[in-house]
This record gives sequence, structure tokens and C-alpha cells, in this order.
Amino acid sequence: MLEPNSTSAPTPLPPSSQSSDSPAGELLASSSAGKQRRILWIDGVGGYLLVSSNDIVIGQALSGSPVSVPIVGDLSRQAAAIIRSGSDYLLQPLQSTRLDGAAVERPQLLHSGHTLQLGERVKLKFTVANRLSATARLDLVSHHRFKPSVDGVLLMADSCLLGATNHCHIVCPNWSQEVQLYRHQENWFFRLPMGVTINGQPSAGKVPLVSGMRVQGEDFSLSIE
Repeated sequence: MLEPNSTSAPTPLPPSSQSSDSPAGELLASSSAGKQRRILWIDGVGGYLLVSSNDIVIGQALSGSPVSVPIVGDLSRQAAAIIRSGSDYLLQPLQSTRLDGAAVERPQLLHSGHTLQLGERVKLKFTVANRLSATARLDLVSHHRFKPSVDGVLLMADSCLLGATNHCHIVCPNWSQEVQLYRHQENWFFRLPMGVTINGQPSAGKVPLVSGMRVQGEDFSLSIE
């Protein structure tokens, strides 16, 4: 179950040993949307782009592009926008767009399970995994790829669960415990179980999410760019 935000003091972190030196980090840094994006790499599961903006623009992957969700495909620079208001998501078509196969020209309310088609070929699935959280997920259905090359995009609203059950936003089949990400004011934090290390140092409870952190537990490991 998702826990309420805590106001306790965050656990200090060792200085980050990584920055935007990786290709993915460089791409995020070069984008005007980069400050509101991070990449979560989960060993044995995959990579996920975390987008915390309430206004999400999907478009063609171009260097220095202002779009939140870049896709390598035949798209306009800005193909569609998704606007979050509370727990609702509104799709704003900016080029030829279909929703579950039907052409749309005006804003449409998105529901979990909807399939978006942008242009002639790019298709994405929109899902909300947990009714207690407004965080949603975008997955490519067509044979295209996000840039950076990740497995999915999380539209981060208030909180996000990682774990083995289907109510988690990212299902990690071999995990014995759940890990929660949640927003407090304008910052994001992990809520971690006991027995976890961050950059090699023991840690637990509320920990700020920062680039370069490496989190390891008994049966999981992940990192943030």
C-alpha cells in the first residue's frame, strides 16, 4: 500500500560519483526538459524514463529537443501532449492521432489501457497500474524506441511502486520487498527497507533521489541517472 509523504529529515548521501557523463545523461542534460527527467535502471528488469512534469510533450527524438518523451520514429517535432490535472490525464493531439483506433482532433480524457497512435505507425499504451496513485506509464506497442533507449516512461504524479505484484508501476518479479518513490513538495524520495546500501553506505527510510545513486538490497539493485 502506498504510504503518505514523510516530513522526516532525509538520510544523507555520499557525494555522487556519476553525473551526466553517460550518453543517456548527456541527452537529458541537452534537453530543455532534462531537469524534470531522470532514468531509473533496474538490474534484471529494465530502464525507465521518469518524467515529473504535469505537461508532457511527445515528439520526434532530435538533439536539444524540448519534448518530454522523445521517440525515434516518423513523428512531428511535437506530436501530442498529455496534460495531468490531479488524477486525470488529457490527451491533446498535435498531429494525426488515434485513440483506440478512432481519429481524434480535440482533447480527450485518457483511461488506463488506451492505445495512442501518433502519425501513421507509432503506437503507445497508456496505463495506470495503481488506483491509489496517479502515476501513469507509457509503453511502445509499435516497433519503435524511446530515446534514451528505455523500456518504458513513467509519468510521475505523486508516488510510484516497484515490486513483484501487479499493482506496482514497475513489476520486478524476483523482489521480496517493495520500494516506493514519492514526491514531497518539488523533490522526489525513495522509501527503502532495512538492509539497503546507497553507493556502498548503509541506508534506510526516506532517501532523496539524486543522479548517480546506486541502490542495492538483498535481492535487488538499481541506479539513477
